[in-house]
Amino acid sequence: MQGAGAVAKSPIGFARGLSYALRGARFVYFQHPKLARYWLFPIVITAFALVSVFYGAGTLYDDLGGALWSLFPESWNEATGFVGGLLTALRWLIQLVSGVLITLFGLVLVFLLSSVVAAPFNDALSEAVEHILTGGAPPPFSFKRMMSDIVSAIRLELLKVLLYTAIIGPMFLASFFIPGIGQVISLVGFALTAIYLGVDYIDWPAARRDWAVRDRVAFTRRQLAAVAGFGTGVWVLLFIPLVNLFFMPAAVAGGTMLFVDLASSPSSR
Repeated sequence: MQGAGAVAKSPIGFARGLSYALRGARFVYFQHPKLARYWLFPIVITAFALVSVFYGAGTLYDDLGGALWSLFPESWNEATGFVGGLLTALRWLIQLVSGVLITLFGLVLVFLLSSVVAAPFNDALSEAVEHILTGGAPPPFSFKRMMSDIVSAIRLELLKVLLYTAIIGPMFLASFFIPGIGQVISLVGFALTAIYLGVDYIDWPAARRDWAVRDRVAFTRRQLAAVAGFGTGVWVLLFIPLVNLFFMPAAVAGGTMLFVDLASSPSSR
């Protein structure tokens, strides 16, 4: 195979990379509807996970807000008049923020855990998309062949999830306990998440080429703007109600399209 350093002649920056999430959605849902046999199961997984997230946020935000409010002086509950109104508004704001935090945390869990469970299906979808893009017919759908790769696909995805969690987890906790840096951590966390999403969804064709970790890192560093732009597009899809239900197949297709456009035609390296 060709090394990770071979890239397309036409550079792809952040803005163009951003478009690949929507291009992936158009590819799988409108241009090639027969690919549904690959993405239907991941859609079911994502739907169940998203329903669980919003149900949990709707039922737990009050409890979490109450727990946070209990940290304040008890006398605040007895305040009346103008001060009491302000404190009531503050408590409502705490509950609102609690609901948002639960939702954000849940959505992050959705794309982490559902991507692990759906890994074999995503790999098969990526392979089919690449065959279409490079002029060939999609490989015959074989559930047996797809499931034979389940261990390696899930292991790879799980390793990426653990690495991401090891970096983002402490930052998320620090934003609660270290005053004044929450906004900075949020921006850094957003940037890292966008890059992670970009890398995660362009990694399927790289894995099929047996690229070493150093090759993937070199490829990502050289094409960081495009990868981050694509990851941002996926991140946006994840937060649009109803649209987020369909983000995973669109991301897999978009990532494969971006990889094919960035890398040279497959050949022996």
